[in-house]
Amino acid sequence: MAGTAAAKPKAAERIQDAARALFERQGIRATGVEEVCRVAEATKMSLYRTFPSKDALVAAILAEDAAEHDAWLDESLAQAKDAAGRLRALIEATAVEVAEPGVCGCPMLLAQAEFRDPGHPTYQVVADFKRGCHERIRRLAEQAGATDPAALADQLSVVIEGAIASRSYLGEARAADTLRQCGSLLIKAGLPPA
Repeated sequence: MAGTAAAKPKAAERIQDAARALFERQGIRATGVEEVCRVAEATKMSLYRTFPSKDALVAAILAEDAAEHDAWLDESLAQAKDAAGRLRALIEATAVEVAEPGVCGCPMLLAQAEFRDPGHPTYQVVADFKRGCHERIRRLAEQAGATDPAALADQLSVVIEGAIASRSYLGEARAADTLRQCGSLLIKAGLPPA
């Protein structure tokens, strides 16, 4: 019996995994906690024991997504020899992600689109994450000697977000290639000649 219990993830993990999949497929507001519990094979009591509200469940999922994204990006940038190389690696890693078929968009922006009130916890989690991404780019631009690190961070952030959003109508490969081209041009224009 002990082997069976170990093989099945804990209720909180099942709830979070089920909610993530349902939120991505149906949207956050369109998904009720009853459906999350049914798919997770968990009780509402289990859900509310771990997550005091649906908003807390959403925030936990987004926080986990943010941590995974940051770890993935750290790993992607680790091989670069210098800050300029890390900027280029950031664009390349994001382009590879944009080219991934079947991804329906950035989970953060999808969540923020459903919760437009800047005072809502979900909106705040997303805004904090996106500000952190922008700040990472700004720091890399500054370390690389950009003439205006904030402007380069603004430009690269907009191009990255645009590539993610345009997958649906440009197609993954074209959006990724355009991100590579625009990112390269912006980095070249924003950094001093080598």
